[in-house]
Amino acid sequence: MNNPTQVIFPFQVDQRASFSNFFCTSKNSDFLNHLQQRVSSENFYEIIIDGIAGSGKSFLMQSICNELGAANKRFAYVPMSKAIKLDVEILQNLASLDVVCIDDLQLVKSQKEWETAIFHLINECQQARCSLIFSVSSNASIDELVILPDLLSRFKRMEHMKLKAVGDEDLREALIFVSQSLDINLEFTELDFLLKHHEREFSGLVKNIILLDQRAGELKRKITIPLIKETLSI
Repeated sequence: MNNPTQVIFPFQVDQRASFSNFFCTSKNSDFLNHLQQRVSSENFYEIIIDGIAGSGKSFLMQSICNELGAANKRFAYVPMSKAIKLDVEILQNLASLDVVCIDDLQLVKSQKEWETAIFHLINECQQARCSLIFSVSSNASIDELVILPDLLSRFKRMEHMKLKAVGDEDLREALIFVSQSLDINLEFTELDFLLKHHEREFSGLVKNIILLDQRAGELKRKITIPLIKETLSI
């Protein structure tokens, strides 16, 4: 293909996701620099990105996909939260691409058909030199990631990278960064209200900031404390 892009696939990538829009704390700077180098490399790679729920893995995975697309590489983005409701045949022929990104890998655990399909996909990608990136939300060791022994052995050979969650001390700065990156007009008074009355979990806050921006646009209003209360039932 002369103009490789994302394959025709039922899962869409957020076009706003990018490395430049990903809030990176000092704890993750080495991680992000290394990941960017790997993604921009022409070499074959197999990576598992591990982080707790809410650490920003899905946004990061979609950022990777957009970087791949900008580099004219053929890729597939597979969010397992949606894919697992479909047939495993959705993974067939993906090894013909440049990169396959599978988000929330932990959801296939104990799903024998899916574990087997992932195992075959890894083998096919290795043969075709199609790079693989998995993300996993798990506090467990890699030995507890899947049940199938052969699949586990494949994962143990991959490069394992740890994404650290945004800490409470960085949360306000992170939300200011996200609001500015996404061109969302969120004043400090409203931001502080959110931080005081909303669960202090980064990805959940980001989703709701985006929701508030959409709602404000629909109503042709600014994001205010009354709008926050109304939209988020606070």
